[in-house]
Amino acid sequence: MRPRSNPGKRLFILSLDGVPCSFLKEGIAAGRFPNLGRLGEPVEIASTFPPVSSVAWATFSTGVNPGRHGVFGFLELDRATGAETIPTAANLCSPTLWKMLNAQGKRTIVMNVPLTYPPQELDGIMISCFLCPDLARGVTPRSLLPRLRRLDYRIEPDPSLAATDRGAYLGEILATLRAERRVLFDLLPEPWDLFMAHVMMTDRMNHFFWQDGLDPKSEFHEAFLRFYREVDELVGEVDRLLPADVEVFLLSDHGFSSVKAEVDLNALLAQEGYLCYGDGGAGLADIARSSRAYSLIPGRVYLGRSGGNPGSHGTDAQERPTREDIRVLLSRLENGGGKRLLERVVLREEAYSGDCSSLAPDLVLLGSPGYDLKAKTSPGPVMAAPALRSGMHTYGDAFALRRGGTLRPGGTILDATPTVFRLMGLPIPQHLEGTSLLPSRSRR
Repeated sequence: MRPRSNPGKRLFILSLDGVPCSFLKEGIAAGRFPNLGRLGEPVEIASTFPPVSSVAWATFSTGVNPGRHGVFGFLELDRATGAETIPTAANLCSPTLWKMLNAQGKRTIVMNVPLTYPPQELDGIMISCFLCPDLARGVTPRSLLPRLRRLDYRIEPDPSLAATDRGAYLGEILATLRAERRVLFDLLPEPWDLFMAHVMMTDRMNHFFWQDGLDPKSEFHEAFLRFYREVDELVGEVDRLLPADVEVFLLSDHGFSSVKAEVDLNALLAQEGYLCYGDGGAGLADIARSSRAYSLIPGRVYLGRSGGNPGSHGTDAQERPTREDIRVLLSRLENGGGKRLLERVVLREEAYSGDCSSLAPDLVLLGSPGYDLKAKTSPGPVMAAPALRSGMHTYGDAFALRRGGTLRPGGTILDATPTVFRLMGLPIPQHLEGTSLLPSRSRR
């Protein structure tokens, strides 16, 4: 363990995946979240392009935009082979917050934060995220594993239950939240300077039960409310156990809204002649080589060179006319009633900067609230009724909250990283891109 050359302050972070600021404020005003209400006033922050957990938490944990950390979505396409891959922590091209703090002599405990698999060796403890296929491969130090098993720790419930037995899936969500709570409080007495515990089950609840939470007549309405009561109780217990000289910081990575319809961007690209499906192909690796564009979830459009693999790109001069045509096409996309389906169409160079920007999507799309962007790999309609999920991510309406203090509204999750250093009384590394959310006349 490194010597504590700068004692600073201890900081506890509780991240609630996908919890909207508006939802918290409404619940606090209605008295449903008494502990959150006592803790402080949530302020709205924005997410990343695209607003997906793997990208947003990679941005938070590195303090730089995706063009520098290198993760642009939950799914990627290998440009050499066309094979679909899932980015992990091994793909990060920038140092993580945990390592930056270790370098300043701070011990860290990191629990369940997305993009922490495979786990890093560090001065402290790391328990990996939902990408971990087996708990035994996701814990450092490994000596912690028997303790986690004794506490019946769970990373992620079986997602197939969401389609086959919603009641059972909801029960698993609650069981996973309670298991995380047991482990959190079991680890709290350990020595640490930063403790970050991440609740992924809020995202799962919102994806599959958001509409139930809004509908008092739903059979799962009360269970939705009970789940969030338990989240609020978790916040209250943290507040009670941590002394006043420990900073407490809460945040989410994106907002949520109800799903009105699913919009298949690959179906649109195929309809307009940009994407051609191969004979009998089941994935993007099998699309015809004559294709000029394809989409990956959520809302990313990539341009491909005719005759190359789906992931291969031409020069900017070759791609620019096609990109502009597609941008105009997408910007004008409407439903049958004249409602724009996309809130924003963002060019790669507007969204990203850095050495990894060449790997970024050519266009990033934000669906209008209610229109969930998909990228299916077989022919179908452009717009369809929601298949399974009743809640979708939004770019705006994430939140940040500081116990007993104020934060400036209007920032993004990129600003949360320098906030961590400010809250701990530490110098902010110069390469970080954001601006602290703490009220101050200075940038840092």
